[in-house]
Amino acid sequence: MAIQVGLSGTTVKKVATAGSTTQVKKVVVGTPVRRVTAGAFHVNNIGGIDITGVTNGSVLVYNEATTNFEAKLDLEEQNINGGSY
Repeated sequence: MAIQVGLSGTTVKKVATAGSTTQVKKVVVGTPVRRVTAGAFHVNNIGGIDITGVTNGSVLVYNEATTNFEAKLDLEEQNINGGSY
């Protein structure tokens, strides 16, 4: 016996029952992605990052006043713990 079940965009097809055993033959959720292409993957396109004035050697430092990560060369408020040796 085959049963088709639909539930808000999720489709389960071909459910076979044999005695007390249930086998699901196919489950489809949403629309399959056929092809993924490379987009504009760059740090410029991420929200909350400001790279204005970026130069070689810059690091991203969080600025609480602007709530953004900003490109900086000088580290002014960082604590560096080298551990114990």
